[in-house]
Amino acid sequence: MINKKLAALLAVPVSGLLIIAGTQSNVGAFAATAIDGTAAQDVTTSASAESILQCGWRITGVASSISLANADPTLEYVGSRYSLNGSDTDIKVFLSGAATESTRCSFYNDYKGSQVKVAWDGSSFTSRTAASETDTSLSWNVSDSPLRLVYTTGTCTTGFTSSDSVTVSSAFSAGSEVVPAAIPASAVDTSVEYDPSSKESPTFPSCGFSAAFSTAIPSNKTPNSPGSQYSFTGPRLTTTLVLEP
Repeated sequence: MINKKLAALLAVPVSGLLIIAGTQSNVGAFAATAIDGTAAQDVTTSASAESILQCGWRITGVASSISLANADPTLEYVGSRYSLNGSDTDIKVFLSGAATESTRCSFYNDYKGSQVKVAWDGSSFTSRTAASETDTSLSWNVSDSPLRLVYTTGTCTTGFTSSDSVTVSSAFSAGSEVVPAAIPASAVDTSVEYDPSSKESPTFPSCGFSAAFSTAIPSNKTPNSPGSQYSFTGPRLTTTLVLEP
């Protein structure tokens, strides 16, 4: 349609110039027919459009290591059950166009929902001392003293769900992970709930939560090096952010 309109516009001045110059009474002949100017012209169309950043899910605040300690700092292990606790606070999952929260963005028909999944690798706490890296006398398996993970939801926008706890008492198996925060695409893919590309008032889904960890050195263990300080390496926890279309 655009080409037809351009052709029509170009034909008007050309046909207007195709006129007979007239007769010269003394010459007795018509003057030559002439075309003044360009009879045909190519036209190139051009345009420009701004774009914004692509939306992406991000997670912050997940600690790379968790320190477990007894609530009473003066208490030592004497062969009785020795409780250990730790926490990770201010974890947050959010959608944004950049690492900075609430950066305007567009989905561009890509993934919209997300899930936070926590799984584990290994099923034991292995002991050692500074003098002996191989002193496993106080090691224990989670089948004897489980590792408890409890997640508490903080401030979350509409659409988020969670499973709040899991007890690690054996090696990881598929489907055993805990999901502290999840939001389906159906809850995100609507400008009624969230519109991250809006110029006037963009809105973004986000969810904050914390984690608590608890276990215990079982009773009736005897250290190979009494009087030494023992450190423990436990099951490695892996937090994964999964996109949901």
